[in-house]
Amino acid sequence: MSRISGASQAEIIRPIHGSFLTSKSEIVRLGRRIGIGAEGAVHEIRDQGNLVAKVYHEPPPEKGEKLVVLSRLGADRLFNLSAWPVDVLRDAPGGSVVGFLMKRISGAEEVHTLHSPRSRLQKFPEASWAFLIYVAANIARAVATIHEHGLVIGDVNPKNILVTRKATVYLLDVDSFQVSADGKTYRCDGGFPEYTPPELQGVAFRDVDRAQEHDYFGLAVVIFQLLFMGRHPFSGRYLGAGEMPLERAIREFRFAYGVDAEAREMRQPPGALALDSIPAALVDLFRRAFLTTDRPQPGEWIEQLDALAKALKKCDLHSGHYYYRELRDCPWCGIESRARVRLFNFLLPGDDSRRGHFRLDEIWKDIESVETPRAPLIQWDKLLKAPAPSAEAKAFAEGWDSRFTLALVLSGFVGLVIPLLVPLPLAIALLILAGLGADAFAKGNPPFLENIRERRRQAREKSRRIQEQYDSESENEHWDAKRSELRHQKETYENLARIRQLRLQQLEVEARKDQLDEFLDQFGINDADIYGISNTIKTVLLSHGVETAADVGEVKELKQIPSIGRLRAKWLLEWRRDLEQKFVFDPVRSVPHEARIRIEREVDELRFRLETELSGGSRHLRQMKQEIENIKRNLQPALAQARQEIAQAEKDLEVASKRNPTRLIMIALIVTFIIGLLIRPSNVPAPTPGPVSGSESEARAKWESKKKASELYIEGALLSKEGKFEDSVVAFREAVRIDPMRDDAHRELGYALYRLKRYEESVVQSEKAIELRRSFMPYYNMGLAYMELKRWDKAQTAFYGAQGTFFYPTDPISIDSWEERHTLAFYYLARSQTQLGNAEQIIDMLEDNRWVIDPKSFWVLRPLHLGCLYLWVGKRESAIAQYEILKMNKSKLAEELMKLIKKHGKPA
Repeated sequence: MSRISGASQAEIIRPIHGSFLTSKSEIVRLGRRIGIGAEGAVHEIRDQGNLVAKVYHEPPPEKGEKLVVLSRLGADRLFNLSAWPVDVLRDAPGGSVVGFLMKRISGAEEVHTLHSPRSRLQKFPEASWAFLIYVAANIARAVATIHEHGLVIGDVNPKNILVTRKATVYLLDVDSFQVSADGKTYRCDGGFPEYTPPELQGVAFRDVDRAQEHDYFGLAVVIFQLLFMGRHPFSGRYLGAGEMPLERAIREFRFAYGVDAEAREMRQPPGALALDSIPAALVDLFRRAFLTTDRPQPGEWIEQLDALAKALKKCDLHSGHYYYRELRDCPWCGIESRARVRLFNFLLPGDDSRRGHFRLDEIWKDIESVETPRAPLIQWDKLLKAPAPSAEAKAFAEGWDSRFTLALVLSGFVGLVIPLLVPLPLAIALLILAGLGADAFAKGNPPFLENIRERRRQAREKSRRIQEQYDSESENEHWDAKRSELRHQKETYENLARIRQLRLQQLEVEARKDQLDEFLDQFGINDADIYGISNTIKTVLLSHGVETAADVGEVKELKQIPSIGRLRAKWLLEWRRDLEQKFVFDPVRSVPHEARIRIEREVDELRFRLETELSGGSRHLRQMKQEIENIKRNLQPALAQARQEIAQAEKDLEVASKRNPTRLIMIALIVTFIIGLLIRPSNVPAPTPGPVSGSESEARAKWESKKKASELYIEGALLSKEGKFEDSVVAFREAVRIDPMRDDAHRELGYALYRLKRYEESVVQSEKAIELRRSFMPYYNMGLAYMELKRWDKAQTAFYGAQGTFFYPTDPISIDSWEERHTLAFYYLARSQTQLGNAEQIIDMLEDNRWVIDPKSFWVLRPLHLGCLYLWVGKRESAIAQYEILKMNKSKLAEELMKLIKKHGKPA
């Protein structure tokens, strides 16, 4: 803001567009609009980050007078606890008041967001009941300060109160406060009926002067709603006839809480905190506030709320539950268990301040704003220069002309001598050899040219490596993988409520089964009159551990007991089903509270882990983007240098390889040869060629053997495909004899032996395949063979090895390339663990996130493993719950698990 001189003031008729004047004629230039309401809009102020401006749409004249009075009463205490008018805004020097300046308040939410569990857990995740008590006490302090300055708030309600995560409160709509000055009272025209005292219900606020006693009622309601989870003190079940609107209940003093509430024909709503859960002194304040007109003043609330804050203790089960220490049990545990709703988050170990306000939409918007890494444009025209031939290449080219002249002279001499000294048939052959020799001499392949070619080859190889690295970085695989991982974490975060619900439902299913087993366990086999089951059969059942109705399992299990058979098994099951119809589930003792708390804690830990990952997601992506682009940028000079070296080598080779036409040499040779024939022809026998070297013969033999092994492997594979496993074994054995390093032949030989039920031999071949190359199939084959041998510990190890290839594979296996055999590896692993008696223990470990080494990569596979284990231990519903988790994460593995459930998932 800048001061205007007296001369300039006289010249100003209207302000500059988007600017106004303070009472001291300082210019206020408006910035971005940050809020709008019925009365006006709030704007930022340019160059003034600590203040904002409220500009009215159409301010009434009396509002301007009131603002002038309020700004004159301004003091530090009022500025620190409210949006008090710092100064007024006018549309011209001495003009109408169109708005006012106030302190900027940031990082705060309306206090009613603390009422609802949903908004409280999202916007104040660290808030406990103790925090709500502190907020209530601070609101009382703010109201007391306003009253000390002789003012009346009038419209006391949670929408006019802001609170920060440090429990600091600020009062809004100060321009609506009731204030008296110079013999005139500026009234408060607004108000909500639910915060209005009985004597003002139905009264037009513009026609009445309010008193501070009226504020006491609104303050009491605000405090009650904070302590009682947003419940209104007059909102309950009406026991009389007809409806009981909230305004009428207030007017008739029908306070819905307390032991005498039914005398007022009211009953508090279910799931609400009981009034006697707070100290008696605080109960008396609420009764005075809502049953009499002798309402407590702010100071009384401050004293009792501070005393309650010091009289709290922490729940033994839930770190986020605080309650009055005189109570025997934690009331919040009971409310959460009955209503199946979370009221407070767990306070995780460490500094609670790390749990800030998590805004998923804003965080994801920031993640999506990170652009994909781009390869900087390579300006080859500026990086590469047209090379000039090197001095060595020039010198070599100049010396080559002398060499050509010498070759020309020698060819003429040889052409003349041959017919003079050699007989004609041999002379023609020697002429051809001489021509080839002369041509080779003229062309030449000296070491210098070979050095240039080698230099060019190395430059091309270097350029290829750098180009591959550059292209690899350009594909952005790591960046895309991180982006996909963040998207998966976002979807998981959005489904946390669903995950929690499924986990709790699973607890209820298990609790129902436990109660049913407990009920059936009361009916002993020996004492029961079961149709078709004699005492002799009962003795057999008892000897096999079937003592009560709870021990009666499936027909398949009962049939394995001697003397039972299908018919007796059917009679036993009918007896059990008759008893089950008498079973009554007790929901009160359905799920132990400790088990619910464990689920809540696990979901909270998952929530915090996801919040941490997502909060740093955009920073991580930007860092990866910068690193990728830097690598590309740093590779450009090396790539340009390699290409420059290629161009230089090619230029040198072009100059050094430049030749005079070799046909001149051939012409000279032929002409002189004809001359020699005319002088003296002659004949000589022709030479014979020499033998082939031994190293070439060895290489050819080695190649032939490998070719033979490949042919045998292909033959064996075709035979296996046709089901001719005996013949395929012969082919595969011959293939590995010729080439023992063929892991594929060992692998297929192991499978063929398995199909022939030669399990020990199958294991040996699978082990040899694994030694050569660790991949899924040999482990899987080995596991199948060990299952047939009933060696369950070995089978478990083999199927674990097959799973290991998913994480550290030689041949990567992605979800998109998933096959049925990959699913069966999990199913058979679960079978092996069940046979070993480890299934329940492994289920507990898989359910516990802490044992997982890499939860990110194992997240999708763990529900599949759990689902298979549940099928083998007979918990079909639990397997279906794992299917729901996979389906919720949009995994293809959900379909695979459902196939197993339909095929193998009949209740045990």
